[in-house]
Amino acid sequence: MKKIIISLAILSTGFACNSAPTKEVSKAGSDNKDTVSIIEEKQDTTTENIPSKESLDQYFTKDGEWIQIKNALSADQTGIYVYFQAPDDVAKNLRMRIQYGGESAYKYTIDGESFTYKANRSQGSDNRFVEGSSFSWYDNDVKNKDYKFLQALSNSKNAKVILSDGSSFTISDETKAGIKRTLDYFEALDGLLPKTNMVNIRR
Repeated sequence: MKKIIISLAILSTGFACNSAPTKEVSKAGSDNKDTVSIIEEKQDTTTENIPSKESLDQYFTKDGEWIQIKNALSADQTGIYVYFQAPDDVAKNLRMRIQYGGESAYKYTIDGESFTYKANRSQGSDNRFVEGSSFSWYDNDVKNKDYKFLQALSNSKNAKVILSDGSSFTISDETKAGIKRTLDYFEALDGLLPKTNMVNIRR
């Protein structure tokens, strides 16, 4: 009788040991499934936030091959905006226009970070400098690092441009929104930047 009881106890213990891992494997499998589901939901949300060309059309005007934001500055206003060329609806020649007087360099503070933009005074095909009695402005082509500067500027909470005489201008939310929409539109039209390493922006 004792032998039978001992045998049953051994069998019972062995059965309990064999069944325990099954619960753990099942739980681990359930956790993995939930994790994949959450990742997929996040990816879908990111995709929805990318603006389409059609959703951006309403904010722009087109003059021949050139496209710019509707609220772009007139020649006698201070500010900054970007625009580009789009022959056959393919974007190229992204340009930045700065109208804060005839400075040779502009210092920007963007959410606590400092940038210096060295405006090009040359009258070459890629750069334009216009100096009048009541206004001056720069019109330079945008390179890769300049593009990253514009992205930081357009996504910033606080941004200022500081002139050499110590005066400063706060860059408005409207200006930043216009720059962001222009960059998004440029990308939506498959825009490409020049491959040259020459840049205007310095940190």
